[in-house]
Amino acid sequence: MPYARLPLATFKAKYTAFSTLTEESYAIWALEAEGRVGGNYGDQQQSATELLTAHLLALNGVGLAAGVGTLAATGATSFKSGTFSATLSDSVVAQRAKGGYQSTVWGQQFAEIQRRLFGGPRLVGFTGTPC
Repeated sequence: MPYARLPLATFKAKYTAFSTLTEESYAIWALEAEGRVGGNYGDQQQSATELLTAHLLALNGVGLAAGVGTLAATGATSFKSGTFSATLSDSVVAQRAKGGYQSTVWGQQFAEIQRRLFGGPRLVGFTGTPC
């Protein structure tokens, strides 16, 4: 199935943390994700592009809804409204501190697609003929 950008309403329905996302911001970050994900992703191109879009949006704090749902997505293990209090999961904080795709749940899912499609041994270092 070829890639087709989801309409904004469909994207927000699928990725509910982005309920305040605007058309302009969505277009900008979806275009960025589309530039990074290409045809090499085959039948995973649609999912990979959507996940990368969500990851980029979250990294930049764009379109995220306020409230408990967003707190849970960020690793909150408890929440209190009066004189605000939140507790973050140590494991989520550790993942976020690493940065990269591990910093959001959508990035983690995107990285999983990459590992499945492109994983395997990687050569590091000089592979040519020495002088």
